[in-house]
Amino acid sequence: MKEKYFLILLFILGKTFAQVGIGTTTPLADLHVAGSVVVQENFKTNVLPTVTATDEDFKLLTRRTNSTPVTGEITRLNVDELTVAPMNIFKYRFENLSYDNLIDIDISFETDKYIVGIADFRYIGAPVIKLPINTNLDSIGAFVVRVFESNGTWHLEIRNRYLDTIVETNAVAYEFTLIVYDTSFYRKLPVIRTDLNGSNTGTAITIPDLY
Repeated sequence: MKEKYFLILLFILGKTFAQVGIGTTTPLADLHVAGSVVVQENFKTNVLPTVTATDEDFKLLTRRTNSTPVTGEITRLNVDELTVAPMNIFKYRFENLSYDNLIDIDISFETDKYIVGIADFRYIGAPVIKLPINTNLDSIGAFVVRVFESNGTWHLEIRNRYLDTIVETNAVAYEFTLIVYDTSFYRKLPVIRTDLNGSNTGTAITIPDLY
């Protein structure tokens, strides 16, 4: 009889200590932390299960880079409160422009909220007039496709800076994709500058710390 009581007691104790609570006396999982979590070194997880369309209350965990007292506070990213997705794709088409020149187009995305890039660019229409340099060479100028920051928003430049098309108006159309990243998920890294000292070969400097 004593042996039976002992086995029952072990079973109860096993069930009692199966869940651990930090900041709570009523844990609801194997490890229940009521409050923030700070991870000073690596944070590792096993392979996460696949999330299906029928899953509910799915939340994302992210690590803050400016937490106090140390970097690494684990916090929940409430996707229900986001107004945009982590990465957004927009299709653009510009037409009926002067020659081939988009000099400065404000695309209205705030630089402190978004990171913008260009992909899938297409040049449609009249060719650029080549400029003879000498009896053997012709120049096609310098064609530029870029986004840049100005007055708090992202701007667009697409043009040949030195030469023009053979038609003045409605000469070309531009089609491209803007990829817009939300800075809640991504951050801008510093510019990597390498002085080649007048050479056209060399090695770029080491990339900055990504963490």
